[in-house]
Amino acid sequence: MTRSLSGLSVVVGTLVALLSYDSAGAAASPAGDRAASQAVTCQSLYKGKRPGADALTRMLRAHEQWLDNRENPAERRAILCLADLRGVKLVGANLERIQLEGAVLKGANLKEANLIQARLMRADLSHAVLQEANLSGADLRHAQLTNANLNQVLGDEAVFYEANLRGAQMRGATFERAHFEGADVQRADLGGATLLEAYFYGASLYKANLEGADLQGADLRKTNLKQANLNQAIMDGVLLDEANLEGATLKETMLESSYASEANFNHAMLQVANLRGADLRYAHFESAQLQKADLEGAILEGANLKGIQAQAANLRMAILYKASLQGANLAGAKLQKAVMIEAQLAGAILQQADLAEAYMPKANLQGVQAKEAFLELVNLVEADLRKAHFERAVLINANLHGANLRDASLMSADLTGANLREADLHHTDLRGANLTAVVGLVQLQLDAACVDDKTMLPGDLKKPASCSR
Repeated sequence: MTRSLSGLSVVVGTLVALLSYDSAGAAASPAGDRAASQAVTCQSLYKGKRPGADALTRMLRAHEQWLDNRENPAERRAILCLADLRGVKLVGANLERIQLEGAVLKGANLKEANLIQARLMRADLSHAVLQEANLSGADLRHAQLTNANLNQVLGDEAVFYEANLRGAQMRGATFERAHFEGADVQRADLGGATLLEAYFYGASLYKANLEGADLQGADLRKTNLKQANLNQAIMDGVLLDEANLEGATLKETMLESSYASEANFNHAMLQVANLRGADLRYAHFESAQLQKADLEGAILEGANLKGIQAQAANLRMAILYKASLQGANLAGAKLQKAVMIEAQLAGAILQQADLAEAYMPKANLQGVQAKEAFLELVNLVEADLRKAHFERAVLINANLHGANLRDASLMSADLTGANLREADLHHTDLRGANLTAVVGLVQLQLDAACVDDKTMLPGDLKKPASCSR
């Protein structure tokens, strides 16, 4: 983004016409202004005072000359720290490197102003207009920018450490590598902003609008993004460890290869989001909406995914070691080659899900609904499958060694070549199931199960009496 700066003659010629002050300009500073005064060391002649229009014009003209010849000791930088400049109009002014620490600029109009490397620490810019201004490298630590207009600002590497940006308008602004650590950015509008590699560690972005923003590589660790709007944001490679995104909307958001261990996504809206390869260890997704989300290769070890809605989601090769998925809806989801050792899936919906070659030893699938699921070559060694529903499921060459299938239903399921060695088949419904070429099945197991005339058995086993259930 480029900014055109007015020449000296233009700036000086227009300042007098543009300089204006509101009617409250001469009023005593409020308690907040006194607090800023106490925190800023200032040697300005206008400390706590309002410079006249002529004096301000002369000072800014001298400042321009200083910028052009900083090595000349006779030139003077403008020093307006703690000055009362509320309501001032400095549209397009060249204020590069100006000293405005603790200055009161409430409601000031600084549209298109050049504030490169300006010193604005603890300045009060609430309700100020800074649209299209250049704040690159500016120091705004602890500054007050509530409800300020920062639309389309250029603020690369600017410092907003612990600044107050509540309700600020920052649409289309560029803040690459800018620092917002500990800042209050609640309810701010950053729609479409460029925030590449920006630092937000510990900042509050509660209910902020970041729709379509580019946050690639940004540091959002321990931030508060509760109920924030991040729809279609680009967040590949961001750091979100321990961040709070409860109730946030991230529809179609790009989060590929992001880091979000122990982050809180409870009740978040993540439909069609891209989380491929993301590190989500011990993250919380309780009741989150993940329909058609792409989590291929994501690391979800120990994650809480209870009650998620993840129909048709892609979890291929995802790591779900000891993850909690009780009551999750994974109907039609892709879980091929997923690692789900000791995962908790009691009551989950896996209807028509694809779990081919999934690795699920000792997983808990009590009462799951997995009708017509595809589980070819799945590893369910010693898994708990009590009262699970696998009607018409494909379990070809599945490893069910030592699995507990008590009261489970495998009606019309295809278990061709499955390993049933030491599996508990008490009251297991095998009516219409295909058990040809199964491995390890003995007569004692079969006698405890429920079969019918349509059950297909290996040639060395006798079909027990049919049962009705």
